[in-house]
Amino acid sequence: MENMREKIISYWDRRAPSYSGVIEKNMADRWDDVWADMLISRFPEGAPGDLRVLDIGTGPGFYAIILAERGYQVTAVDFSESMLAEARRNAGALADRIEFLPMDAQALTFPDDSFDVIVTRNLTWNLTDPVRAYREWRRVLRPGGAALIFDANWYAYLKDEEKKRAFDRDRANAKASGVEDHEAYEDGHTMETICLSLPMTARDRPRWDLVTLRDLGFSRVSADTRAGDSVWNPEEKINYASTPGFLIRAVK
Repeated sequence: MENMREKIISYWDRRAPSYSGVIEKNMADRWDDVWADMLISRFPEGAPGDLRVLDIGTGPGFYAIILAERGYQVTAVDFSESMLAEARRNAGALADRIEFLPMDAQALTFPDDSFDVIVTRNLTWNLTDPVRAYREWRRVLRPGGAALIFDANWYAYLKDEEKKRAFDRDRANAKASGVEDHEAYEDGHTMETICLSLPMTARDRPRWDLVTLRDLGFSRVSADTRAGDSVWNPEEKINYASTPGFLIRAVK
């Protein structure tokens, strides 16, 4: 899997500048408030300044930025140096309040019980060893800490003909609606090729995640399977109609 890991890093390094556009859309019209409210409402009790938050796979930095803006102590990690550079740039004046570190989500270097909250967005589907990652995330959470995992079955259409037909309808609807097709980007075929070999592509999610997290010792594990309806903007809802976004909460 080491070769696959290098392919994934190379892909995201190339994609980093264009992927930063996600930040601009998520911050538009105060849509960041919607995302922040969804996360913070599920945090453990505590004042923002007292809670240590780890944003794993920060990408262009959206979660790190909106939580630092609201007073939380944020550490943000990503294995793509190019993504971290975009995150620092997007953070602007907040960059000095966020600790940005290059790190593999599946091999964290933090001590045990380091964080009160872990947040991730659209990461687990992209991992070569998600079980190892979830084990690591539990390790660095303090007792009573919560992991909040937002994701979707992004590439399930590669393994399922019915999902492929629904995915194609989404592409047609995006065109008919006059909105940007989020899947019509340069190098998209490269990620499809990668995903054919990734374990999460064929998993039944979030069912798989819930079972795995419980087996690893997390407690009070639950999934909001309609979370995408709450946080996606109208353009995203058109693009992802057949790929519902879900939010998992798992407490150590």
